[in-house]
Amino acid sequence: MQVRPVAKPSQAKLENLAVVLINPMYSENIGACARACANFGVPNLILVNPESLEEEKMRAMATKCGIPILEKMKVFNSLEEALKDFNYVLGTTARLGRRRMVFYTPKEIAPEVCSLSINNKVAILFGNERFGLSNEVLALCDKVITIPTTENASLNLAQAVIIILYEIFQHAATPSFPKPRLANQRELYTMFKIIEATLKEIDYIPHDNKVLWLTNIKRILSKVELTAKEVKIIQGFCRQLLWALGKKLKPSFEKDLLSQSDMSEETCQKDTPSQE
Repeated sequence: MQVRPVAKPSQAKLENLAVVLINPMYSENIGACARACANFGVPNLILVNPESLEEEKMRAMATKCGIPILEKMKVFNSLEEALKDFNYVLGTTARLGRRRMVFYTPKEIAPEVCSLSINNKVAILFGNERFGLSNEVLALCDKVITIPTTENASLNLAQAVIIILYEIFQHAATPSFPKPRLANQRELYTMFKIIEATLKEIDYIPHDNKVLWLTNIKRILSKVELTAKEVKIIQGFCRQLLWALGKKLKPSFEKDLLSQSDMSEETCQKDTPSQE
């Protein structure tokens, strides 16, 4: 089963963040925004004067992970009422202008949002799909964010929410990826001996400077942090190559080979032809 990378936010209090949709037009977009909130740990979705609230369409786009966000979503008739408990307000816009006060990209604003969220409630406002936020609404914001795009780009409402929440989440969290076990020195030694024996059988080692040639091979492979599984795959490849050429590997280190069998299905090789 595929395991997704999970990051835990340690530099922000995401429960103090809220996505505020002002006059959203489509139920599908509301559901998609709920899904975006769920993906990046923001539990609060607020609507102000939505034009459509079709539950079936919202739930379909929210998917299973976003439905809890929809179930606790709040709806207000006025922006003032919706923002009364927030300490800091951010606006978003795709249109630039002197009256729009745009100074920040999502990546630039993320550290400040994370820091503020520890002791403050922060609202991030998104406007109507057709017109965005008005100048009057932006005047109520402490800062305004814009998402840099190509000249002819057009972001969907949910896409804009995802981009901004992603940047905040990435700054707030430290992802943890489990590292596979690297091959130990005995496994590497056995692999290099098999490679040496294989190259010898196919006459690929120069006769005038065998040591230098093999050293170069080792240096090439040493640049990569080979895992135990990868070492077995290389061993299996060499053995399969020799089998295909009708040659048999006769190493002087059979005990090492017995302790590191590379005959698992994942390496896809056989020592002898299958019997039909």
